[in-house]
Amino acid sequence: MAGLVIVLSTTGFIAGLTVPELYLYADRFRVSIMALADREGFQPVDLTTHDGLSLRNWYRKPEPGKPVIVYFPDRMGDFARKPSHLFQLAEQGYGLLLASYRGYGGNPGHPGEADFYRDARSLLALADNSRLAPDGYIIYGYSMGTGIASYAATAFRPLGVILEAPFTSFADVVRYQASPLPIWRVSSQFDTRSRMSLINAPILILAGEFDSVTPPFFARQLAALNEGLATVHVFPGANHLNIIRHGAGATIAGFLDGLERSASKIVGTAAQAVVASP
Repeated sequence: MAGLVIVLSTTGFIAGLTVPELYLYADRFRVSIMALADREGFQPVDLTTHDGLSLRNWYRKPEPGKPVIVYFPDRMGDFARKPSHLFQLAEQGYGLLLASYRGYGGNPGHPGEADFYRDARSLLALADNSRLAPDGYIIYGYSMGTGIASYAATAFRPLGVILEAPFTSFADVVRYQASPLPIWRVSSQFDTRSRMSLINAPILILAGEFDSVTPPFFARQLAALNEGLATVHVFPGANHLNIIRHGAGATIAGFLDGLERSASKIVGTAAQAVVASP
């Protein structure tokens, strides 16, 4: 009977999806939420959601003075293999908070855009309330995760934002990939375009020259919507999967270093103002 209930529940979830969403969530069981259970330095952070689910996320504590990188993964929910460059940054003292989505890899529930946003807000609120990032955080999204990251960046006050292989909206991706499909069939939006001008922090946008999933024109369009804060880098020879290997890792390190220098200057200026005050 329990197996029948699971089958019926899953069938109902699938029946409620459009064709583009079926593709979007098709690989959500590839990465287990326990993938980092044996990795030294990481500890689980279990988030209780607004509807009573318990979602497993992973956290590595920063060294004093270092920010935490909050990572929202792609449509596969890969928080364990794809962001290996972030593990290298963790060795330099940066903290990591790796988000895992509902309905992914052993987490309960079903995936959905609105709930992803609510879960992201709850995770960052938990990070604030639990002092997981005492020296601030950088919000980082990859592919589908850029839609969630852009939302979180407007709801909170990050030190910076990194968008790797972003798109303007999911409807635009569907229009590009499957133009004959009526856009009214697309219910998920992940509309970063509408939020770009609302982000009040430095934004690093990374794109691959030969990315056929989210081509670089998406990145350029997003950067143009927040010219004062956004910088776009298109990496020659890179596709959707290997932007980091084509030089983006060094660009990210430079971006983070610049954020730290800016923060140090602000602190220094504030200290001088306190000393100079009567």
